[in-house]
Amino acid sequence: MADEEMLEEVSIITITGEDGTEEYYLEDGEIEFDGKRFAFLTQVTETGEEMEDGEAIIARVETEDGELVFLAPTDEEFDGVLKEYEQLLAEEVEEE
Repeated sequence: MADEEMLEEVSIITITGEDGTEEYYLEDGEIEFDGKRFAFLTQVTETGEEMEDGEAIIARVETEDGELVFLAPTDEEFDGVLKEYEQLLAEEVEEE
């Protein structure tokens, strides 16, 4: 019997920049901070392929009309999420 590969369904997130251009991202992880959900997003091509020079961003995740919406965090949220993430990484290193 032939091996069958299971393909994971991937949702590409489209974010429209201030200049109107569209950029595409995949969610790499999530973290909760101050009772809100934040996602770590990595830039990909429109077809979902990794970009060598793509950027990574943090977005606040909210639900509007049943749809997930990815918003820019405030400066305070960004700093708090980054600090929380760094703390989690430090804890992982200690466990190893």
